[in-house]
Amino acid sequence: MNTLRNSSIELLRIILILMILVEHGNMWFVGSGFTSESEHLAKCIVESVCIGSVNAFVLISGWFGINSGLRKIPALAFMLLFCTVPILIVGLIAGWVPVDALKSTGGIFEYIFGGNAYWFVIDYIGLVIIAPILNHGIKAIDRKKLGTLILSAYALILLYDFIFRAPVLGTEGGYSVIWFGFLYLLARYMRLYGSELLDRHCVLLLIASVTAQAVLFYFGFIGLRYTNPLILAEAVSLIFIFRKWNFHSSAINYAATGCLMAYLLHMQPVLIPYIRRFLITEYTTHGYWLYITEVLGLSIGVFLIAVMLDKMQSSLRKQIVKCWSR
Repeated sequence: MNTLRNSSIELLRIILILMILVEHGNMWFVGSGFTSESEHLAKCIVESVCIGSVNAFVLISGWFGINSGLRKIPALAFMLLFCTVPILIVGLIAGWVPVDALKSTGGIFEYIFGGNAYWFVIDYIGLVIIAPILNHGIKAIDRKKLGTLILSAYALILLYDFIFRAPVLGTEGGYSVIWFGFLYLLARYMRLYGSELLDRHCVLLLIASVTAQAVLFYFGFIGLRYTNPLILAEAVSLIFIFRKWNFHSSAINYAATGCLMAYLLHMQPVLIPYIRRFLITEYTTHGYWLYITEVLGLSIGVFLIAVMLDKMQSSLRKQIVKCWSR
């Protein structure tokens, strides 16, 4: 089997991170309030179009498989600290962050390790840790057993997490290593065994899931939990749509490496209050329609900066490793 990544999936990764940035600008930073029904509808549509992006990111990891073992963790940890420590130092000097904040474990967790704002990276590191176990399990069972395992697991998640909102499974609405592990298994199954039904109807599934999510969210019948079957269906359909294309672009492959950095940059714990204040000012000053257009432009700008920062941190890490190895 050819396991080399083609640029269609790398392009999807770029689109997904832009969707995450736009989604956060749409509601997370400025709130879910609205001044008109048309704005309410637009916010619900934007949210519903973009919300599947996080699940899709994890599905991509499962699609290709994580085979690096624990060797990937130091690089992820260095990238995280590259985004927190330098800005924290500037924040301490500039008075943005009080020195007393670092005297508690909560402050250290927030400003050095990113806190809850960096939940995705923390859960992804957890996924990297358990990936060898998942890979071994996938090899040890046949298609029928793996499919039964995935269906049974999602039935429990659907019932206890999505419907009852009970914490007993630890899936936390999708903000957990357990959910990432489930997505990994699902993606491996789809890659290994395929689905003719999804291949034929992936575009229809995308349109139907986004439309249903937008309508139900607009009327308040459904939320934005990542375990939501409509949000999961959107992510799955995106994978099947982009997997059909096969092309190579060095520029796209080069840029796609900055996706995780873009996430870390726009959720930087020292900068979040200032980003939120700036976006709320833009929203209240210009209104939603001009604001959301501005958010799209800013998202592209943040991504381009992230690509450059990612190359810087990668080069710095390699130099540190080289000096350490001498």
